[in-house]
Order: sequence, then structure tokens, then C-alpha cells
Amino acid sequence: MSRAVILPADGGTIEPTTSDTTVLDRLIGQFREAGCDDVTVLTRPGTDLTVKADQIESADAAADVEHLRRLAYDTPGAVFLAYADLVASQTTVATVLADSSRRSGVLVGADDPAAAPVGVERGLVTGPGPGPARLGGLAKISAAHLARLRRHWPTEPQGDAFETVLASLQARAVPVTAYRTAGLAHRRARTAEDAERTIAEFEAVDLDRWRMRNAVKRDDDLFATYCVSSWSPKLVRPAAALGLSPTTITWISIAFAGAAAAIFATGSSEPMFGAAGPTVPWWYLLAAALMYFSFVLDCVDGQLARYTQNFSAFGGWLDMMADRGKEYAIYAGLAAGAALDNPSTAAWGLAIAAMTVQTVRHTADTWYAVLLDTAVIRQARQRETAPPAGRAAHLGRRLGSASEQVMGAHRSFLYWAKRTVVAGVGDRWIVLAATAVAFGPRLALTVLLAWQLLALVYTGAGRTLRTFAARTAALRRPDRAAHRDDGPLARLMPANRNRLSHVPIVATALAVAAAFLAVWQAATGATAISLAVALAAIGIGLAAARSDHDGIFDWLVPAGLRAVELGVITAAGLTAEVAWPVLFALLAVVALYFYDLAAGLDKAASPVERRDLALGWPARGLIAVAAAAASLPTGPFLATAVFAGLAAYVAATFIGAILVGARRAATA
Repeated sequence: MSRAVILPADGGTIEPTTSDTTVLDRLIGQFREAGCDDVTVLTRPGTDLTVKADQIESADAAADVEHLRRLAYDTPGAVFLAYADLVASQTTVATVLADSSRRSGVLVGADDPAAAPVGVERGLVTGPGPGPARLGGLAKISAAHLARLRRHWPTEPQGDAFETVLASLQARAVPVTAYRTAGLAHRRARTAEDAERTIAEFEAVDLDRWRMRNAVKRDDDLFATYCVSSWSPKLVRPAAALGLSPTTITWISIAFAGAAAAIFATGSSEPMFGAAGPTVPWWYLLAAALMYFSFVLDCVDGQLARYTQNFSAFGGWLDMMADRGKEYAIYAGLAAGAALDNPSTAAWGLAIAAMTVQTVRHTADTWYAVLLDTAVIRQARQRETAPPAGRAAHLGRRLGSASEQVMGAHRSFLYWAKRTVVAGVGDRWIVLAATAVAFGPRLALTVLLAWQLLALVYTGAGRTLRTFAARTAALRRPDRAAHRDDGPLARLMPANRNRLSHVPIVATALAVAAAFLAVWQAATGATAISLAVALAAIGIGLAAARSDHDGIFDWLVPAGLRAVELGVITAAGLTAEVAWPVLFALLAVVALYFYDLAAGLDKAASPVERRDLALGWPARGLIAVAAAAASLPTGPFLATAVFAGLAAYVAATFIGAILVGARRAATA
């Protein structure tokens, strides 16, 4: 549920000659058409308005702020704030109202010289600025951010109520997204001529073509850009005509990927370029085709959502989770197929390693984005007491500048080289499909793992240096325990009582090293040593759970802890000789659970609200180690059963939390 509050503005009573309604009536109708029926208009004393919305008389800006506070907390959900004199197209209004995530944002443009200029960096509004971006007169304050403002609601207006609320969000370091509809005019009308000119400008635009053009991502992977997005928009209009939702397209994409994984799992002893000469395993060609069309549909669902402006929090979350779930299923299918062809193959180990590296990489990518966004907000608020100093900071700034220049040279050779080296999802899928058909599943997984490791080293090196220039403690936040996923065991740890507790990044690095050593020892047969080192990894990783996390490199802690748990479970599984499919299933469930944590930051759309029932990574690691130790004298059956049970339990609590969260969001 959401509510719209329209603030007083003289231009709201203007009635353009091209319309039989006032600017305000028109705006109220646009809110209702976009799905927001709860509309309240604040009016000044003595104003006689006849509108189809609730009206509240408000004396001045201070009264506006107070009325807005009451309205915002009377009804759960987001609040949309607009000026009564805003003239915009229905598409522009719907762009803001269709955002069902936990983000807050404000409409910005560049064609209203009378509007207040604002600074925009990394897609975030950072506060008053020189322009050319200007406030568009429409904002969204999400329910999550209203909760953060509850105890800090402004008592003194800073300008009007619109500007006061934005200033309060920025004072609390809340990221405010800049909504843009480039090419569609929107302005606050001061005169009838202003309103008529704005309406004429956006009505002259072919909105169908505009929506289709803006439905396709401008910046995507090399493969997606030239081999998918070059023709996938042709599927969007038919899908819209058939009434298919983006979520339906996502489910079809999942089915295609599942079918491809099942085909790969049947095995193939006939690689295209084998020793006996070239052959074509047609069932692998079919699997590769299914992978391709699964990826095409994965692009189409987002394009359809943007074209129809049919967004939902669950749909966006499902799209993100489906990306990883499909990929992990393909890994498992390739590993199973390779194991059928050659029982001694290490394909399952390659699949686990690829999944681990991918999970760690994505977590690091997500928190690096948080680091940059936090740096943008804090530096805009002038929290930094001194500019970054030292050679590392200087090099970090130069790397950042060079990266921006390369990405600014759109579709140049260096642009594509930079985008390709990081192994984007589209590029990964085509490489997996092509190498599986040409050389078999084991080599496909080997190539994928090597590429992912290269990408990890490349991005890690550059981002480490750029961190010196950012100088921001991204993980120093109230919800850090949730993102660490320490669970109930963290409460047993004393705060700041040991040397490692003051340096969480050092503790995490040592824990990662110990987890890697545990896996190495397990792979070489040193079972007792492996389990002991795995226990040490858990203890070291947990040592800094209750620290402040105020170091500039602490953004790497969540990724490191993901590596620790996946490494500990792998070491325990190898030690106890747990069946490969069961070990992979447990790791995949945990990886998807971690991915949901990242999705909550990346898209602000995770429906999961409670995570305590999943036990936390240290407890899950301890259960795996204990099961492995108990199985040493008796054989792998006990550990395999415990691993399967743990996977089922985490999956059940995860799915249960998803269903509860989605139902609560639907009824809010």
C-alpha cells in the first residue's frame, strides 16, 4: 500500500487551454492510473478547490511537514510526494510510482530552469548542486527509509516540505535514487503557457517507441549486446499483447535452463573435437540452444517490465535469484555428466570451486557498490576531514578516472575488453555452452573457473587501490550483523575483547586462509588436520563479529565470510566423503541464501525479513564439521544424511521466509 501527498503550489490551479482539467486534477488522475488511490492534497487557507481527493488545510511549510509526518506514518508503505503544479506524462509519473523496491528517489531532469539544481553522482541525488540536473517535483520515500526517519523527522522546515524531506534523508546518509525519463519533458508550471508547452512536448513523442528504446539496457555484456538484445525486443510487444507478465517469462527461462542442465547431466563421451575426429553430440547442442534461449528470456523479462512498467518487488527479486539458480543448475548438470563419462573426474570439485568463486565475487561486487555509494553520500555531506593522501590513494583516484574514461568510450575496444574480462553472466553462459559442446563438460568447467579467477584477481586489485581514494567505512552500519550472517553464536562473542576484534578484515583474511588450508588438507587425505583447521577458521572468522567495522577495507568482510563457510563445508564434506551431489546441493542452497543477502542491497528487493532461523554461518559450519568428525569411524552415510538434512532445513527456512515476506508485502 502507498500514499501520495500533493503539496500546495500556485500552478496547480492552472487550466491549460488544451485540457479541460487543471494541472492538479490531471496529476491526481495520473496517480490513480499508476495504481495509487490514496491521494491527499494539502491546501492553503482560503483556497477553494474541487478535486477528487482528500484535502487538508495547511497554513505554511512547517504545517506541511507536520501533516506529511502524520500521513506518512498513518498508513504502512511508501509515500509519494509531489508539487501540485507538476506537469508530466503518465509514463514519467509511472516511472517513479512503479518502483516497488525499498529504494527512495526523486525525479530529476534538465529542462526546467526554474527548478532547484541538484548534484547527481552514480545515479544518486547528493544534495543541492550546480546542475544541470534539476528537481522534477516528484519523489518517493520508501517504507524502510520512513522507519529510519521516524525518530529524526524534521521539526523546522528547510525551504518547503519537499526540500525538507529530501534534506532529512541526506542528513541520515540515505541514498536517494535519481529517476530520469530522458526525452520526456516534465516541468512545474508557472503559467498556462508553461503547462501547454510541456504537454505539447511529451505528447509529440511516440511513447511506444520511447518505452521500447528505453526497455533495452544501454550497457550490457558483449554477447548480450550483439547476440541477444539486437533481436530480443522483437519478443517484447508480442509478450505484452498476450498479457504475459515479466514473472511468467522468468519462470519459462528457469524451465529452459533446468532442461539444459538435465540434458548435460546425461553425459557425453563424444566431444565435438575428440581424438576420433570431429563429432556432434546433438543432445549437447540442444542443451546449448536451451541455455541460449533461457538467457534470451532472461533479458526479455526485464525488457518487458520496463516496456510495460509492470514492476513488482517479488518479480525483480525472482529475476535476480533465478540468474544464480539457473547457473548453479547448469554447473551441477555439467558435473554430473562429466562424472558419468569418467567416474574419476574432478568435475564436481570444479563446479563447487566455480560456484564458490562466483558467490564470493558477487558479494564483493555488491559491497564495493555500497562502498562507492556511501562515499558519494558522505563526501557530499562533507564528512571527510581531509582529502585522501598517499601514493595508494593517488593511484586509486587515477584508476577510477581511467576506468570512467574507458567506460565513457562506449563500445570501443577498451570498453569491451574491460566489460569482458570481468566475466559477465551472458559471456559466461556462451563460453560454458560452446566449450561443453566442443570439448566436453569438464573442460567447460575448467575454462569457466580459470576465467572467474582471473576476473576476481583483476577486480580485486583495482578495487583495493580505489578503496584508498574512497576512504569510507561501508560496513559500519546498524545491520552489519545481518550481512555478516553470524547468527546466534555472535551474541556469545565479547565485544572488542581480543586483538582480532579491532581488525575484522584481518580476522576475515586469516579465516579465509584457514578455510582454504582445510580444503587443501581434506583433498590430500589429512582428515584430522582438515577438521581442526576448519574449526579454527570458524573461530577466527567469528572473533570480530561484534566490532565496529570502521575500517576502509571492511567492505570485503561479507565476501570473506562467504568464502569461509563454503570452504569449511567443502572441507568437511571431502573429509567425510559425502556424496558429491549432496555436498553441491548444500553449498548451492547456502550460496543462494547469501545471494539473497546481496540482492537486498543490490536491488533493495529481498522479501526475507527474518534470518535467525537459518542459524548463521558459524553454526552451519560447526554442524558440517561435527557430522564429518562423527562419520570418520563409521563411513560417509551419517555425514551425507546430515548434509542433506541441513540443506533441506536451510532451504525450508529460506523458502518459508520468502513466502511470509512476499505475503506481508502483498497485504501491506
